[in-house]
Amino acid sequence: MMQDAVATFYGGYDRARFIRTSRVRIPVGAVAIGLAAVVLLAFVAADVTAYHNATTPVVVTSVEWYAMGQLLTTSAGFTLHISQTFPLTLACYSLCYRFNSVTVGAPFQVTSSHIVWQPVEYVNATVQAPATGYNGPLIVYLGVGM
Repeated sequence: MMQDAVATFYGGYDRARFIRTSRVRIPVGAVAIGLAAVVLLAFVAADVTAYHNATTPVVVTSVEWYAMGQLLTTSAGFTLHISQTFPLTLACYSLCYRFNSVTVGAPFQVTSSHIVWQPVEYVNATVQAPATGYNGPLIVYLGVGM
């Protein structure tokens, strides 16, 4: 077999297909142990996350309704899951303000609200709990307007 002089000068590209490369051999047992360790780590991470979420409830000690800086009423508290949405309702039968908006104190958020004025005034709001644990009152502020 002849060698090309130009090919030899440029690194022997004419003989590149004849060079044997050595392969790195990884034992099958090492691959299986590594894969099992990754799967085990994923299960442990999932369990820790589930345990953490299960142990951090949202505890609402009371629901306090305010209008124009005055406390209207207070109701009993309850326990929720994090990020759970729940309804709140306030009814007024006599000597009522004309409410026009609903907001809540942080870390809660109002996702929707509906106010009915006749024949009985109702304030309905859907509130979302915080994404982290919480223990304290839920304060609802009602806007008053014409």
